[in-house]
Amino acid sequence: MDGAHTVIRRMEVDDLEAVYEIESASFPNTSWNIESFLRELTANQFAYYFVLEKEGRIVGYCGVWLVIDQSQITTIAVDRREQGNGYGRQLLQHAKEYAGESADILSLEVSIDNYRAMKLYEKEGFLYGGIRKDYYGPGKDAHVMWVSLNE
Repeated sequence: MDGAHTVIRRMEVDDLEAVYEIESASFPNTSWNIESFLRELTANQFAYYFVLEKEGRIVGYCGVWLVIDQSQITTIAVDRREQGNGYGRQLLQHAKEYAGESADILSLEVSIDNYRAMKLYEKEGFLYGGIRKDYYGPGKDAHVMWVSLNE
């Protein structure tokens, strides 16, 4: 952790340009577009999105779907220049706490070659639940990972 002051808050429409900049740099071949984020914020009743600000600048974000007693992280990323400072862990812990208010399980998909993310998820108690073939496109599989909340 770099000791800088951070705040996690609900994502707003005005945040989408900064969020998209991080998204497209983090996932150049599979990034969401601004319209996808806008739909999530304005039209998906199950979607909850958060940004992490460091000294007033967005450096990460996370999205969660909550449906009855199940929840899923839809996307999570930290600005590449800010990785390694614990911001991904902060976002993940925030998502777990938020989802835990109404859900029993939190799941996510992660590219099978994203070892850094998988290591973080394992440290946060996520277990492997299988493979989604071609999840990120032809030949680009994902691990499904999940964690039990409220135990």
